[in-house]
Amino acid sequence: MKPPKLLPIALSLCTFALGSLHAQQSPEQDDEEIVRLSPFSVSERADIGRYQAAQVSSGSRIRMDLMDSTQSISVVTSEFMQDIGTARLTDATKYVAGLSALGALPLSMDIMNVRGFSDYDLTLDGFTMFSLVNQDPIIVERIEFVKGPNAILAAQGLPGGVVNNISKKPLFTNKGYLSYQVGRYDANRAEFDANYVVNDKLALRVVGAFTEADHYRQGLFHQNTTAMPMFTYRLSPTTEFTLQFQIQKSDTLSDIAAPLSVYAVGRNNIHLPQNLPRDFQIAGRNSPQHQKSHNTRFFLTSQITDKLSMRVGGNWSQSDVRSNGPTPSAPYLGQTGIVVDPIRLNDITGEWYWDGSFNDNPTYKLSGLKEWPVRMRGNFQNDFVYEHTAANWKSQTVAGYAFNYISQHFRQRNYADDGIYYDFENNYTPPPYAFDPDIDWHFNSSDRHRGNQVYIYEVINLFDDHLVLSGSLSQNRYVSNIYDNLTGVRSDNRAEATLPAAGFVYKMTPGVSVFYGYSKQEVLVPGDPGQAIPSHTRPGRQHEGGLRLRLFDGRLYATATYFDILQENLWRNNPENHRTPIPFPLLPAVNTNVTSKGVEFELAWAPNENFSLIGSYTNFKFRDDDNMRGPNVPEETAAMWASYTFTQGALSGLRVGLGASYVGERASDAEGRWTSPPAGYDPVRIQPVFWMPSYIVAEASASYRFNKNWQVQLSIHNLLDKDYIAGSALRRVFVSTPINPKLTLRYEF
Repeated sequence: MKPPKLLPIALSLCTFALGSLHAQQSPEQDDEEIVRLSPFSVSERADIGRYQAAQVSSGSRIRMDLMDSTQSISVVTSEFMQDIGTARLTDATKYVAGLSALGALPLSMDIMNVRGFSDYDLTLDGFTMFSLVNQDPIIVERIEFVKGPNAILAAQGLPGGVVNNISKKPLFTNKGYLSYQVGRYDANRAEFDANYVVNDKLALRVVGAFTEADHYRQGLFHQNTTAMPMFTYRLSPTTEFTLQFQIQKSDTLSDIAAPLSVYAVGRNNIHLPQNLPRDFQIAGRNSPQHQKSHNTRFFLTSQITDKLSMRVGGNWSQSDVRSNGPTPSAPYLGQTGIVVDPIRLNDITGEWYWDGSFNDNPTYKLSGLKEWPVRMRGNFQNDFVYEHTAANWKSQTVAGYAFNYISQHFRQRNYADDGIYYDFENNYTPPPYAFDPDIDWHFNSSDRHRGNQVYIYEVINLFDDHLVLSGSLSQNRYVSNIYDNLTGVRSDNRAEATLPAAGFVYKMTPGVSVFYGYSKQEVLVPGDPGQAIPSHTRPGRQHEGGLRLRLFDGRLYATATYFDILQENLWRNNPENHRTPIPFPLLPAVNTNVTSKGVEFELAWAPNENFSLIGSYTNFKFRDDDNMRGPNVPEETAAMWASYTFTQGALSGLRVGLGASYVGERASDAEGRWTSPPAGYDPVRIQPVFWMPSYIVAEASASYRFNKNWQVQLSIHNLLDKDYIAGSALRRVFVSTPINPKLTLRYEF
């Protein structure tokens, strides 16, 4: 693909100049009359409750009323994140329908399941970037969850949806706070957020946090420093420019799951080995992960005329990561070097079973790897919106383009297999690791990925806003170049996709509506010559419909939604290659699909200024063509949180909150391979080795405001001290953190 031409950028700059000129040509107008909310900004209503939002900007890059969207969009407000004591972004996920934390790698990448599809990338202000460590919540103002494919926000995103974190921006009001937190686990944290208005044109803001926390499992820690200075400058009453510079430095212990009982299979013995301490940790402080990153973002918005507005946004992010990952082997019998694993695979049925043997003193060999990835990402977006209002109808036409660039260098070295058998139950000490002396690099590649997008989006409100029609068309081109520095082999991949979306909203009354939406996206996937898999794309589409309620002047908002997602063209090994005898030559790989179908319910209710409640329920099936469930995906979840603020009497200034979340049964890592049965039997899919039980976990908080400046908050996570399995990785599991109180003192100015 040729480099982006300069003409679109020049047009944007000309348009910006015209916008400034237009503002300057009306000196007789008062600034308060001219300055009004940009169609790219979201306004908040303080009168509808702490946990409710009426508008979003993620669906089509412009402000939209939630009642007008043909796609499910949920919002987590800053007040809610504060009230539940959010330590990481996934803490808020469990209260949103269709969302759940992956459970594996709780200290890495904020991994979330979005309608079953696992999201490993961080999306911030519509820009996708990589972060090995969890994003610090200090920079996030609110989170918008766009569910299902969205070719405007993320043409190459997941078909399940996008978790778009909206960053804090400078405000034209002087305010800020300082806070310090102590607690049992994952605490010892300081935050600051200071906003200063220099004059009526310039506002400065700096947010930051420092965390030095120990976690429940032995030796597990993380140190994180995050800072984001920024400013907003009003070039004219209708034109604003915002610049952010975010830096982050993080050190944490490799987040390695503990081995499961050697007798765990199906739904039996799903716990750690009997003599292994519950807080066992394989890795030691000599196996840390390091990340240094910096992100620069800018946003320019301008109202060119009373109907035409423009937005330009850009992002450049760079991260340098050093990660270690020791892993245990299959269980051995003592120091004999003989693998004795009581769990065996039935090659005819694909099911796992206990063979009746015992290994009450298992030992493990440790292996692992060390990675040195360097990733750089650049994004540029330019959007125009034209708004027209008539007597009984109105319209918005949005058009834009975007360029995306990724450059990454990825190197990997394996640890040496020292032949030592570690007994985890008896004075285990995490060992120092030596690299494999025979091989310098086991993996070393340089990748370049580029893409561009042009789109148009139209929404029309007809019949005095009773009917809303919308549709979009996105044209996308992708180029991927992968160079293997070890073999000298280069892989060049190209793809092109035209992605439509359309839908309608019918409002039976202003507060009761039904909606339907159809949307698509498509992901470029490089080929794998070793598996006879060509370069290809994975298209995803969604049909979605439901009912929305907004009653009592917006204080009650509820949705009921049915969705049907299909992702196609997922390649895998040909099962015929697992027959006995093995065919020669091997047959090429084959295609498979994944579907996600189900229902979601969400509720936000604030009957008065004191009481606020949110709740959600999800029931769906995430399956492939063989009806296999996805690993670590709960197909049923529910959650509810309620808070009450005392405004009169002796308890005035006190806010209490209580919540609980339910996570259904989940499959462990399904290997996705095929059995190699005896002659005369068909190969079948290998099933998950075990199933993680469902669980309910409760949490609570209480905050007290002494005066306008001082506030103290006590948050208690896992209130009932529930022991549960949070996630799995192969035959290893992550256990829950016990009851965890945290106390935060906050000074506001």
